[in-house]
Order: sequence, then C-alpha cells, then structure tokens
Amino acid sequence: MEMTVQIPFRQLIALVRTLTPAQKAMLKKELDESAAPSVPKQDEFIDFLLKGPVYTDADIAIIEENHKSIAAWRTKH
Repeated sequence: MEMTVQIPFRQLIALVRTLTPAQKAMLKKELDESAAPSVPKQDEFIDFLLKGPVYTDADIAIIEENHKSIAAWRTKH
C-alpha cells in the first residue's frame, strides 16, 4: 500500500539534511534509479521514427511535380 504525504519543499530539504551520509547515498541512488526510465521512452520514440515509412525517389518526384503544378496554378490565378 502506497501512502502520499504533502510536505513543503523547505521542510523536505530540512529533513534530507538530517539524514546520515549513508542514508543520503541511498536516497540519491533511489532518485537516480527513478529518473532512469525516462530515457527508454526517448529511445522508443527514436526507434519509432527510424522504422517509420520513408519516401521513395518516385514519391519525391510526384511531390515535386505537384509542387510545380500548384505554383503554376497560383501564378495564373
């Protein structure tokens, strides 16, 4: 069972300062471990982008032709 307690920040700092060096090391280790999971999300996003669809040379040629057609249409109207 998890319990949540609201402690003002300054009070929290005062409590941390009362810890022994060993307890501070344990706290630092715990905080470092809890921050680590954010990195895999970034790696997952990069993998998602790298594995996504890409344009072929034919797709790029079609896009360029469409761009030229739109530009020509805009100058006529």
